[in-house]
Amino acid sequence: MPVKLIAVDPVTLVRLGYGAACAASPDIDLIGQAATGEETRDLLGTLDPDVVSIDVAVPGQGGLQLAAELRTVRPQLGLVLTGPTEDGLLLQALQAGLSAYLPRTAPVELLMSAVRHAAAAPASFTAPNLAEAMARRRTRSTALSPREEQILHQLSTGGSLAAIAVRMRLTESTVRTYVARLYDKLGVHNRTQALQAAARLFLI
Repeated sequence: MPVKLIAVDPVTLVRLGYGAACAASPDIDLIGQAATGEETRDLLGTLDPDVVSIDVAVPGQGGLQLAAELRTVRPQLGLVLTGPTEDGLLLQALQAGLSAYLPRTAPVELLMSAVRHAAAAPASFTAPNLAEAMARRRTRSTALSPREEQILHQLSTGGSLAAIAVRMRLTESTVRTYVARLYDKLGVHNRTQALQAAARLFLI
């Protein structure tokens, strides 16, 4: 039996592309399309897909959160997330328990292959650059010294640098030095950016 697919993307031309790709793949049946999370839930209420492909740019809650929600309510559903070529999104898709992450620039054949994989093994994650992304994550993680990791944790708990200095029994100038090094390694300029970068890299 063909794999039953629902494609979710806010861009009309992309949805048309799904139609053409599935028409050329007899083993994949495009049974529905949606542009929003609400439309997706409506389709799932009436259709029984094997796989749902979702772009991260879906309006509202966003494609990643929508996919994570569907994973919770339908554990056996194949879920393919598409979006920009970005390690952070790839790793978040992995953490959310999705079936695959595909860059929007991936060849159509690769997308169809990911759909087939998601149907056959919805709990097994695949992505074209998974090994490289994991290697970059490990490199960045090990680049932080133990003290910088402690500083990062303190930044995530809130409080001024003076308060962090008191908690860690360091001088404020020493804390500022470590924070500057931490920002430099993460390629950021302030605490908010540092915490966002650390979250993307699963450092906190």
